Amino acid sequence: MLRGWVPAVIFAVLSIGIELFFLEYLDGLGFVNLQVGVPVGPWSVPVSMALVLSLGVVVVLVSLWLSVFESVAYVKTGPSRVVRRILYPLRMVRMAALVLTPFTFLLFIPYVLQSGSFLGYATSTSVLQGLGTTIYNWSLDIGQLDFSTRFILSQLIATLGAIVVVGLQIWRVQGTRNLMLTLRRRKR
Repeated sequence: MLRGWVPAVIFAVLSIGIELFFLEYLDGLGFVNLQVGVPVGPWSVPVSMALVLSLGVVVVLVSLWLSVFESVAYVKTGPSRVVRRILYPLRMVRMAALVLTPFTFLLFIPYVLQSGSFLGYATSTSVLQGLGTTIYNWSLDIGQLDFSTRFILSQLIATLGAIVVVGLQIWRVQGTRNLMLTLRRRKR
């Protein structure tokens, strides 16, 4: 059951949940979500442009998760089927966390840093006053961008961060495999 499409669907649902939460958060901040009517027979179905971009990001996240999970699923598990059956779901959850954690942090961190409560805390603490001033100036510069541009930039930066983390993980695993093959050849 775990080897079928069920884990990918669960991961996709988690990713969609994060994206919907992000869209609702931005709607609360004043983001105007443009909807276009798509004719379907006699009806017109409203389609959100931001939701289409978010669903595209979900497709990228699911493909990243699948690729990194396939590369580490059975690495160093040994010949025992019992060990592989135990490690398979654990590695599945680990890879899901590896993909979603940097994505979520990079998606929300700019908005958290620009929040009034964070800036108030950063400027009220004497140790963080320089950091608070820097963040405040940065948020003024970012605030001049259109909200849709900020939305697209935050999606792109978060997705690129997830791609970098997955690439490093795949490189680490494949680099370890290549190193072990090289060591085995030298022993003979």
